[in-house]
Amino acid sequence: YSLRKLKTGTASVAVALTVLGAGFANQTEVKGESVRNGSELSYSREHEDYIRQLEEQRGELLEKVDQLEQQKQQEQQEQQEQKEQK
Repeated sequence: YSLRKLKTGTASVAVALTVLGAGFANQTEVKGESVRNGSELSYSREHEDYIRQLEEQRGELLEKVDQLEQQKQQEQQEQQEQKEQK
C-alpha cells in the first residue's frame, strides 16, 4: 500500500507510530545495557577480590620458597664442612 491510498490522518498516525516506536526501542536498549553494567560491576568486584586473595597467597608461597632455599643452602654448607673435617 502507498501513503496516497490511505487517508491523510491514517498516514500521519502510521508515520508517528513508526518514529515513536523507534524511539521507544532505543530507550529499551539503554535500560537493558544499564542493568548489564550493574551486574558487570559486581562481577568485576568479585574478580578483584579473588585476585587480591591469590596475590596474598602467592606472596606467602614465595616467602616459603625463599625459606626452603635458605635451608637447603645451609644444609649444603654444613655437608661441605663435614666433608672438609674428615
